[in-house]
Amino acid sequence: MKTLLPLCLLAACSLAGAASAQTAPAAAQPGSECVALSSDQQLVRKGADRSMLLRNGTDHYIVHFAGSCSSASFSRKLTFVTPGQEGQLCGARASKLRTDTQSCDVTTLEPITAEAFASRARR
Repeated sequence: MKTLLPLCLLAACSLAGAASAQTAPAAAQPGSECVALSSDQQLVRKGADRSMLLRNGTDHYIVHFAGSCSSASFSRKLTFVTPGQEGQLCGARASKLRTDTQSCDVTTLEPITAEAFASRARR
């Protein structure tokens, strides 16, 4: 009887570990992070062919595009759209930047410091 108890405990632990592994969420893909968009935003579109700067509240990012997004530099209206996740900006092509004439896939959101944002914005 005493030898069966450790075996039963070992089996129960193995089953519990397998069950938790099945219910654990999948790891996020690199670049698929999302941020909640604030009403306090600043977009720096100077030279925004492949990326642009975003200040979202107190957070700062370089928003990278999948390809050329040349219309971002001169478009009258810029809107981030993430189907099924309104108010979010996500990487991994989950979000798009809509301009007057183009729709550009967002590949990654690169967090940067406020100092790096200011320096890049001045260039």
